[in-house]
Amino acid sequence: MKKTILLIFLLKCGIGISQTEFPFYEQIAFDFYQSKLIDSFPTKKKIKVYQYVNDFQPDYFVFSNPNCLGIKWKNNEQFQPIESYVESQRKIDSERFELDFSDLDKKKFKIKKRGKGNYPRLNITAPHKEKNGTDRIFVNIHETHENIYVTYHIEFNDKGEIIDWCKEMDEIIRTY
Repeated sequence: MKKTILLIFLLKCGIGISQTEFPFYEQIAFDFYQSKLIDSFPTKKKIKVYQYVNDFQPDYFVFSNPNCLGIKWKNNEQFQPIESYVESQRKIDSERFELDFSDLDKKKFKIKKRGKGNYPRLNITAPHKEKNGTDRIFVNIHETHENIYVTYHIEFNDKGEIIDWCKEMDEIIRTY
């Protein structure tokens, strides 16, 4: 009788272990880029994209401050990746391991299996939060061309809705 009452109590109260579920920020950012940004800022060649999130987040693409959103941050150390989110992506059976390209416009994009590919190419950073604990989440989309480096900063709320975005451009100067 005690076991039955205890079981009913546990089921009724909903006591258990749960995990916070995050939206797939990179997919949302890519879909926004594909549907809105690429038409506003077209490229001459097809953009190379990579299907797996790890290809979208190579180590040399560092998260950069979204200063064009009207807020000045001192440095990149004010941001940190969402650790539990990034950790869950490292599992091959994760829902956030592979991007969905079912609606990909083949006239504008070319899917590459691995490697860096020719220019232009696209890289997306992992989602970052401000260290001061706000709900603002940021993702950078880096569009690399031969002589130009374009960064789109996309701001999300904690529900995965896009709040704002902006674009920054840097010219690549090579010295030999």
